[in-house]
Formats: sequence, structure tokens, C-alpha cells
Amino acid sequence: MRRFATCIIVIGLAAGFPRVAPTATASEAGGAAPLTLPEAIRTGLLHHPALLAQRAEAGASGADLEAALAARWPRLFTEASWHATDNPVAVFGDQLTSARFTAADFAIDSLNHPDAIDHAGAALVLEAPLYTSGRIRAGIEAGREASLASLARVQGAESDLVARIVEAYYDVSLAAAVVEVGESAVASAAGHERVARARFENGAALKSDFLRAQVHGLARQRELERKRADLDLARARLRLLLGLPDAGLPVLADSGMTPPTDPLGDLRDWADAAAGARPEIEAARRSSLVAAAEGRATGAARGPEIAGTARYERNAAGLDAGEGSFFAGVGIRWTAFDRGRAARIEASRQRAAAAAAMSRATEDAVGLEVEQAYRDAEVAGRSLAPARQAIAAAEEARRINADRYASGLLPLTDLLDAETGLVEARLAELAARHDTVVGRVRLQRAAGRLEVPR
Repeated sequence: MRRFATCIIVIGLAAGFPRVAPTATASEAGGAAPLTLPEAIRTGLLHHPALLAQRAEAGASGADLEAALAARWPRLFTEASWHATDNPVAVFGDQLTSARFTAADFAIDSLNHPDAIDHAGAALVLEAPLYTSGRIRAGIEAGREASLASLARVQGAESDLVARIVEAYYDVSLAAAVVEVGESAVASAAGHERVARARFENGAALKSDFLRAQVHGLARQRELERKRADLDLARARLRLLLGLPDAGLPVLADSGMTPPTDPLGDLRDWADAAAGARPEIEAARRSSLVAAAEGRATGAARGPEIAGTARYERNAAGLDAGEGSFFAGVGIRWTAFDRGRAARIEASRQRAAAAAAMSRATEDAVGLEVEQAYRDAEVAGRSLAPARQAIAAAEEARRINADRYASGLLPLTDLLDAETGLVEARLAELAARHDTVVGRVRLQRAAGRLEVPR
């Protein structure tokens, strides 16, 4: 009887610890081509709506700069009008401008009570700014810096999206591997339950052992369902980052999460790289220059403006050919008193100060981000070797406990504890690999060294 029970235990244990299943192939995934990480990045850069919005904002900033540059050029526009009137002053003027005055029009009764006339006019007007006290120049500078700041924000958004896609891609890989570990644990728990049932039915163990194995199996099944839900959520996050429709994410081609082998390097080098390469720092600096230029444009309102005007017009009674005339001149405008001007200038000065402070705050924030990413990557890299050693130790402990349980030298609870330890060690090793890969990507992003495909 004891030999029979031992055989059942050995067979059950062998069936209960399957190898981790390989990644699904394209044919198993319904024929969809596997999605590589570079393809995922390119897809996200093309379709992510937030990035598209950022690029559109950059396009708008470029158009604003073109508008600011155009303010230096003359404006050419036309005017046209038609009216009918018997107003004495209007009739007199219309007759005069259309060159239709006669001696009879000077009669007192005709001047006081003119007949109604209709009048048509058309004009071609050219206006040119000659001097604006620096307002146009400051506006152009503000537009140029705003355009450059917007482009820097696009670069930052692209780099951030690449980092998020890489992280989400490997989150899916991690979640899939965690599901495989969970499935292995469920299969192992089923094997323990079969062994416990056989021993109980053959009188070699108490019913409590069989019930304990059942509880252990149900717990593992609940954990597996949670892991599968986490996998679905990770896939949904990646799908949204790629801008794909529902159920549009194919199977991933690369799920190895191979940790980097090159040394981490010195923190100072990473921080120096970030200071010169992070688009967010560039955008904040440009925004500070925008605020300063806008302040100068506001201050320019204290000075005079000089503009030149040239006008050619034709006036006619009705649809006649009419008479042409021209006007050319230079005008100066200076607002000696404006009650709100001082407040507007002060508001511009405060905005410039705020933008300069925000630029410094951005530099500090980037520096802290680099150090945090560096420390996280450092810890993740150091935890990988112990995590792998823990798996080997947990596998050996599980093997020893399984042999002793098969020989009747250990209770089932010790074997289940060893099995739980092995599951936890496998999950910890997967997490360490994931954190090592993702940690390096986060550090590259923080330092402005993450490559964005063009």
C-alpha cells in the first residue's frame, strides 16, 4: 500500500509542475503578424491622439510666427460702396467727389433742397507701418520663441510616448509571463490535490490534507483570474498608446525582457546629458523668452507709431465712369495717457518673472527625475542576480520537500509552502527583469537620450 501511494505521489508531482509555456505564435493568435517593439513605437508616433494634438499646436505656433513676420509688410486692401441720399451735405460731397458739379447746383434752393442722388465709390488703399517703437520686432521675437518652444514640447511628447510605449510593451510581456507562472501554479496545485485525494482514499492521509490541497488550488485559481485580468488591462493600455481600435493589438513578438548588459555609468554624466538634451528644459527656457518679448511688446505701447498711407479712389453718380483721385500721407499716433497701460506692463513683467522661475523649476525637476531614475535602475540591476538565485534555492527546496512528502516525512502544508515560495521567487525574478529593462528606459528618457525614430 505504501509503495502504491508513493507511486501516485511521484506521478502526481511530475504532472503538477509543467514547464513555462512558450509565447504564442502568430498562427495561435489568429494569424496576426507579431508586433515588434520598433513597430509598436512607430505605430504610436503615427496615431497617438495626444501627440497629434501637440503637433497641431506646433503647427499653429508656426502660423502665429508667420503672422508676426507679416506685420512688417504693407497691407493692400480695397473698398467699395453705394448709397442713395437727399441729405444736402452728402449730396454736395458726392457731387463734388464725382466731378459732376454745375453752376446750377449752387442755387440756394438746390443747395438747401437737393434732389436725391445715388453714388458709387471704390478705392484701393495701401498702408505701411514705418515705426512702431519696437512693438512689431518684439512680437516677431515672441512668435519665434513660442514656435521653438512648441517644437521642443513636441520632441518631449514624442520621447515621453516612446518611453511609455516601451514600458507598456514590457508590461504586457511581464503580465503574460505572470499568467504563465499562475497557470503553472494552478496545474501544480491540481497535482497536489490529486495526490492528497489518492492518499486520503487509500487511508494514507487525513481528509484535512485533501481539503487543504483543495483550498490551496482554489486560491491559486483566484490568483490566476486576477493575473489574466491584469494582462487584459496591460494590453488595453498598450493599445491606447498605439492609437489602435478595440481588440486591435496583435501578439507581441518580443517578450524576453532581456536586461541590458552595459554598465550603468556615472550619475553626473546622466545629469549633464539631461541639462543639455531634455526638450522640456528647452521648452521652458523658450517660454521664458516668449514672456520677456511679450513684455517688451506691451511696453512699446508707450512710444509713438508712424504709418504711411496711399489711397486711390473713384467716385461716380450711379454707374457712370466717375472721377479718380488719390491721397498719400504719413501719420503719427501717440497715446499720451492710458489709465490701464501701467497695469498691463506690470502684468507682463510678472508673467516674465513667473516664466523665468518656471524655467529654473523645470531644470530642478529634471535633475531630480534623473537621479530617481538612476537610483531605480541601480536597485533593479542589483536585484536581478539575487532574484535568479532565489529561484534556484526555491526549486531545490520544493524538490526536497516533495521527496520528503512522498516518503511521508513532511506534512502537506510544508510542501504547499515550498510551492508558494517557488511561485513567489519566479514572480520576483520576472519583476526584477522587467524593472531592469524599464528602469534603463526611464533613465534614458530622463536624460534625454531615448532615441525617437524619425
